[in-house]
Amino acid sequence: MEKTKLKSGLTIITERYSQFPSFALSYTLKSGSRNEKEHNNGIHHLIEHMLFKGSNEYSQKEIAEISDRLGGRMNAFTSREITQYYIKSINEKLPESFNLLSDIVFNSNFDEIEFEKEKSVICQEIKEGDDNPDSKVFEYFYKDIFGNSGIGLPIAGTIQSVSEFSRGSVFDKYGTLYIPANIILCCVGSVSHKDIVSLAEKKFPKVYDKVKNGIKDCKPSFASGTFIHRNRNIKQVYSVIGFESIPITSPKRYAYMILNDILGAGMSSRLFQKIREDKGLAYTVNSFIDSYDSFGIHMIYAITDSGKITDYLNAIKDEVTILKKNGISKEELHKSKDHIKSSLVLSLENNVSKMRFFLNGELYFNKKRNIDDMIGKIDKIGLKDINEILENYPNTDRVSTVLYGNIPENEPFDFN
Repeated sequence: MEKTKLKSGLTIITERYSQFPSFALSYTLKSGSRNEKEHNNGIHHLIEHMLFKGSNEYSQKEIAEISDRLGGRMNAFTSREITQYYIKSINEKLPESFNLLSDIVFNSNFDEIEFEKEKSVICQEIKEGDDNPDSKVFEYFYKDIFGNSGIGLPIAGTIQSVSEFSRGSVFDKYGTLYIPANIILCCVGSVSHKDIVSLAEKKFPKVYDKVKNGIKDCKPSFASGTFIHRNRNIKQVYSVIGFESIPITSPKRYAYMILNDILGAGMSSRLFQKIREDKGLAYTVNSFIDSYDSFGIHMIYAITDSGKITDYLNAIKDEVTILKKNGISKEELHKSKDHIKSSLVLSLENNVSKMRFFLNGELYFNKKRNIDDMIGKIDKIGLKDINEILENYPNTDRVSTVLYGNIPENEPFDFN
């Protein structure tokens, strides 16, 4: 990986893979919905949408036509900590792709008519999410345990917050956020670092005098308890059980990765085998870690019949208790290591995945992430490392249980 920081403040990282006849190019803003308050909730997501609606050089229709003609794909997403725009195309289209992506990211014009239309589109997107129990239960989960802090707010905002945005206020926020010092340019593929730097230097020749935007808030507080959201129109119960976890940069992250894999990250995991295969309490059950720069959340997610929710919660509690009391076996440890290492390697089979892999290294570790180094650290994890994790995690004294759907009345749903 090569890295250059321009006078404008833009950070450029590239990784050359000559075996790829294509490239993945992205601009990543180091800010997302976590940086919002209730009054401007959804502003990052709205800006993301508006950047495809016309720029100083291209109309909305031209952006769509050129993107299709380049033969690859162009897209974007907003998360809690970043907003990313990317394009994938063949090598000969690099200059044109770079110019298109750069212009929409830094020179969008926020046409008033398009702005009002896009607010309406996003409100429809929010309603669509409300109709989807999978997404709705996680929205409730973050809101219930993190409240009105940025991390607890919905990424797309609310219908009220989006409807109240003015074109001027959103465009002003765009101008403050989207400066080179807040952004990482990343490219992975059969292109040279020198070519990317040359294109960027022509596009961003000046030094920006604006102050960098504050990117992240402090670690939010975690509210434990049971939160029930009934919806009789849904036949089942969607459940998320959450425990406080470790940040993405923790030195214990590989041990925790193995712990989670054994608990509920695959078909042979304890939860899948016990909850689904042995007891038939759920078709869908898994566990995963959602890690951020200053904290993390360990979640167990399942969909169960309403008449089985109490048995399900008791079964989860039993499995977590057994895990913490007895630890794991050597066989489980070795099997999990093989699973995780294979998953890591297979996840990097295309240049978009590689681009995000290296980008995360820059975002959170300020250095190149090396897959061989990661595998080496995983190999070194022993039973002692897992047992040390189990002393504090999962923390069964502070558990948040969020239930959504056809939930029976008068049931004791307290995980504790």
